[in-house]
Amino acid sequence: MDTKELLKARFNLVRRDLNRVLDRLTDELLQWAPREGMRTVGGQLFEIAGKEIELLNWMKQKGEGEWVEVEEYGGRENSVDGWKSVFQEARKETLSYMDSLSESELQSPVKFPTDWWEGLLQPELPMHECFRTIAYHEWYHTGQLVSYLWSRGDDPYDW
Repeated sequence: MDTKELLKARFNLVRRDLNRVLDRLTDELLQWAPREGMRTVGGQLFEIAGKEIELLNWMKQKGEGEWVEVEEYGGRENSVDGWKSVFQEARKETLSYMDSLSESELQSPVKFPTDWWEGLLQPELPMHECFRTIAYHEWYHTGQLVSYLWSRGDDPYDW
């Protein structure tokens, strides 16, 4: 498998897990958090989608531009179906950009501030590692959402 095939396999696996969570959510749960001070379910979804969009833009700028955070999704963040469309659009854009790159471009460096875990605390990473980071980040927060649901009695081993 080449780098793109490996990345696509990782993206597919991670998205499969997120979709399993999304299928168990209701619109009413979006404002729920296990306890005060924790992100809501919707907040976790915002974090997942926002980081993919933000990192993709960062990669397109080769780490030379401004970090721009996502602020809203045009109201789609108010429903599970809206979130599904946000995730589909973000992933489509990510895969399209990845497909536009050559193998050597996937090896090219992208600068990162050294205090970002997204950059593995390194001053720069190869482009392919930035794509991998999108998947890792999504999986991390998907795992949190699995725990949220489990705390409500929805046992993931029964899914």
